[in-house]
Amino acid sequence: MTAPPTAVDDAAVTRVEVFLVATVATVLVTRGYLAATGYPQIGGGTLHIAHVLWGGLLMAVALVGVLIRHGSRVRMRAALLGGIGFGLFLDEVGKFLTTDVDYFFRPAVAVMYVVLVAFYLGARVALSRRGPTDRQRLAVGLEALTDLVLGRLDELARRRALDVLAGVRDPAQRELAGSIRAGLAAPVAARTGFDGRIAVVRDRVERRVTAWAATAAARRLVLVVFAVHAAHTLVGLVIVLAGSGWAAEDAGISEIGAELSGAVSAVLIVAGLWQFARRRDLPALRLLYASVVVNLLVTQVFLFDLRQFGALAGFAVSLLLLIVVRVAIRTEKAVVVPGDVPDGVSAAVRQA
Repeated sequence: MTAPPTAVDDAAVTRVEVFLVATVATVLVTRGYLAATGYPQIGGGTLHIAHVLWGGLLMAVALVGVLIRHGSRVRMRAALLGGIGFGLFLDEVGKFLTTDVDYFFRPAVAVMYVVLVAFYLGARVALSRRGPTDRQRLAVGLEALTDLVLGRLDELARRRALDVLAGVRDPAQRELAGSIRAGLAAPVAARTGFDGRIAVVRDRVERRVTAWAATAAARRLVLVVFAVHAAHTLVGLVIVLAGSGWAAEDAGISEIGAELSGAVSAVLIVAGLWQFARRRDLPALRLLYASVVVNLLVTQVFLFDLRQFGALAGFAVSLLLLIVVRVAIRTEKAVVVPGDVPDGVSAAVRQA
């Protein structure tokens, strides 16, 4: 049985992820280094060479590299270099949001978070909306041919290009797709290139996380975490409302926003657990998925404003919950066959 054609350009997704990971890592490393060294001033006297300038320089180098060189390897390196540059730029966003050039402006971390989430969601929507067209699939194949001519195409990249080309449906374009596939049959580089190594690491991590997320133990743990989180959030909200409310605590917009969005997420969790109790697993998983999305897109914005980098641990937990629930939904859709199991409950999810 042949594998289904690739719906999204995996190489493009990988480049976006490399860009964002490099950005986040650069911000964390920069903040850690400056804190450890006492925030030194580079330049001396009246001069201060802010690292936002180095960030702009690196982004410019990445852009020029893409303009003057060919091949996917250049684009991957540009993603890495551009991500480092963007991280140096984004780290100083607080200075450019305040009149007193405040590097420690509290909402700056929340602004960074919103920008990165917007980049990721925008890229995913652009890549997956309606799927790639036949012309875009042909372009991916031609880029692989360019890498082959330059001696930079490895076996992994060739397989991915062939998967993308397999999705060409227009009869007028299929002949060209066949010619590209024939060209890709030539010998490729035995050694995996820079972008190939990054793709291998990404795929390996994704497979291991997905394999763990598919286990019954992972799902049980996730359900416990969901239940504890919902109980903690709702009890905390009841305590606040039963007392003097937010006014007595001098709560700001971020505190109130975090509480209210957290309550919405908790209600979705309770509804999801109720659906589990009624043995309706797929609707339950979708409700849990919605609760995590609310947390990541709304609650975390307020939490990063309140706790700044202290919110990273909670963000990581939410991201892991999202992965586990997505895997569970995918498994449920694959296993459920209407009429085989009462109420559409699969054994795979029921074990959790």
